[in-house]
Amino acid sequence: MSTLSWKQNLVLDAHDLRPATAADAAGLAALMAEPEVAQWWHQDWDVKRWTDYLRRMTEDPGSLPLALDREGRVTGYVEIYRVATDVLGDHIEHSESDLGMHIAVGRQSRGRGLGTGIIRGVLREAIEILDGCPRLVAEPDIRNISSHRAFSQAGFASFGTVQLPDKVARLMAASTDTRPQPARFSSAGGATRKKALL
Repeated sequence: MSTLSWKQNLVLDAHDLRPATAADAAGLAALMAEPEVAQWWHQDWDVKRWTDYLRRMTEDPGSLPLALDREGRVTGYVEIYRVATDVLGDHIEHSESDLGMHIAVGRQSRGRGLGTGIIRGVLREAIEILDGCPRLVAEPDIRNISSHRAFSQAGFASFGTVQLPDKVARLMAASTDTRPQPARFSSAGGATRKKALL
């Protein structure tokens, strides 16, 4: 199975979306403890549990954890995953190359359009994350109106609802054939370069 890869870090409004590592555990524990995040993610864990979780995620070829970083502080989190190997794959029709994503943005970085910008960036890079990816799927909680809005503004369409083990989810998807134009990126190693403007 091909490993999901993130080749260039997405730069948006002084934030850098980059691969997450176990070193981000404390920042993610703080992010996930924010009430506005915890109510949807249910992952307000301690640092040790986040450390263990991130190690498992980074070793899993079907998962790609990303941290939103501003000046060394974690302000958001994204998980990209293969639908075929996720619980979602048991509930919807999918191809072997469909990708899914989850997103959380912390309180200090909300209200800037970052959520929509991140979603657009991931959609744009989906075929680089997994060669041949035809579609990016999301399944936010049916009550999470702000998430629905962010995905809609990024070009996703709703295609129903589904009962998952932990929630009733709104299914949303966008084709990689209609992905938006490039934004600014930096190399994964940290050296910033301009790919294009939003």
